[in-house]
Amino acid sequence: MSSEETNPLAESGVTMHSDSEQYSAGEDISTSPPSSSSPPMVLYKPPTVWSMLRGAAINLLLPFINGMMLGFGELFAHEAAFRLGWGGTRVFPLSRQRVHPIGPGIEIRDRPKPRPDLRDLASLE
Repeated sequence: MSSEETNPLAESGVTMHSDSEQYSAGEDISTSPPSSSSPPMVLYKPPTVWSMLRGAAINLLLPFINGMMLGFGELFAHEAAFRLGWGGTRVFPLSRQRVHPIGPGIEIRDRPKPRPDLRDLASLE
């Protein structure tokens, strides 16, 4: 390489240190904090019964309660939309439109029309 092809950033004299590299002791890198009377920081504690119960409650019980609240919210929103008359909301599905309630627990159902059998289709009348 000739001097014309050198990288201009290499000539700047600026050195960027990486966090993953260790450098000489002449630079201001401290290997450990100055000793003090504070206790060392504990990074791991073995699990206790109480921590296991808390973890189980967080991971098993809270999603169940969250699902219940979402379901109740959906029911409440559907009921509010039906009562306010917003378009397209129905309390009963289309398959139950033939049922007419006349009292608590009493319904009148339309009789299904009899299907024509072979005698009806083959009669000459």
